[in-house]
Amino acid sequence: MLTKQKIKKQFGRNICRRCINKSYNVSLLNTDCYYNFPYPQKCPCCNEMKNIVTGFRLSGYLKSIVTKNTLNETE
Repeated sequence: MLTKQKIKKQFGRNICRRCINKSYNVSLLNTDCYYNFPYPQKCPCCNEMKNIVTGFRLSGYLKSIVTKNTLNETE
């Protein structure tokens, strides 16, 4: 299950939706996430100015429940 705490632990506080989708093989839409508005910040994964995800709405949370982590974790 993908959670906000898991993303924070692995990437820190700043990551964009596109990097979450790529890293965790999930299909989060723009409407599935809460963002750090009003200004985009630099995503440390892709080094682009993007809106940073700060949480998930219900639809995003439900999608994250069925997601398997595709990254190599050393836990």
